[in-house]
Amino acid sequence: MQDPAADAMLEAILDEVEELRTRLPDADVARILQQRGDDSVPGTPGRAAWVAHAGEFWELAEEPSRARTCYERAAQDGGPTWIDARAQLLGVLFGLAEDARADALLDELRRDVRHGRVHGQVHGFVGEVLEANGRPDEALRWYQSGLARTAGDQDDQVCLNGRYRVRRVLGLPHDRYDIVCNERRRGALDDLESEDRHSGARGGTRSARLTLLYWPAEQLDRLLARWPAMEADYGSDVTAHRATVERHLRGLAAEGASVGVGSGTVEGYVEFADANHRDPADSATRAGYAAHLGLLGRTVAWPPGRNDPCWCGSGTKYKKCCGALRLTAPEAG
Repeated sequence: MQDPAADAMLEAILDEVEELRTRLPDADVARILQQRGDDSVPGTPGRAAWVAHAGEFWELAEEPSRARTCYERAAQDGGPTWIDARAQLLGVLFGLAEDARADALLDELRRDVRHGRVHGQVHGFVGEVLEANGRPDEALRWYQSGLARTAGDQDDQVCLNGRYRVRRVLGLPHDRYDIVCNERRRGALDDLESEDRHSGARGGTRSARLTLLYWPAEQLDRLLARWPAMEADYGSDVTAHRATVERHLRGLAAEGASVGVGSGTVEGYVEFADANHRDPADSATRAGYAAHLGLLGRTVAWPPGRNDPCWCGSGTKYKKCCGALRLTAPEAG
């Protein structure tokens, strides 16, 4: 845990960052924050936080190389930040296809976790990065480690939600943690159903964007003809399938996750599985394919505007299509 003085400093910096973002484009905010770091002597309190926030805004401005430089500088400085800058760097490295370096950084973070040399929220953030990049087994280990080391703070809730998601992807049975998480999901989903979903801004912007996989009607038919066992996950027809996707989208949004929908094709899926030496029948391969579509930008942000075309590709307005569905939370079991 960081000391109260460090937390107060980080809160003050965050307040200034939030004020800047309300009136300036992301790239301009990034330049200002990076300059704050440049104007500070290495090791000065606050320098690492300024530079790490600059990296976040370079990411938002779609400048991953500049974000990488900022995270590297913040990590080298070693001062307090809300999230360990190396965890933030990890996401950028995956996005830049620098997987070997990302794996080396993961090993470094694991060693430092064991020796108590990490600070800020790290388990949940690393888990989300791994989940978003189609590595659910590794994400599960980080989420579980986070639950063992945290005690009711924000990272604890992130780890609980993430653990629930990846255990479902991996087909693992529910345990006591999943039951608790499912109860919280039900409450959050009920709140989401009862409010106007477009009346205000959503929280949870710290999460890596998660991509849910959707198979249009023709592709779903071809998928199930080739792998009939997938009917257990997707249902027997596209109507049931899109209802399931919409339900999961609402559930993830209720957790504060940033979500999008990627439309799959059987050809693209087989090509992805072959290129990565994965079993197409494995649910983890589908998770990886969804993350791959997200990295390529082949996604639709969710939720659409109520009068915008629905994410499912029907051509109908969202409010009269999937947005009109009344859905209940998934049952535990």
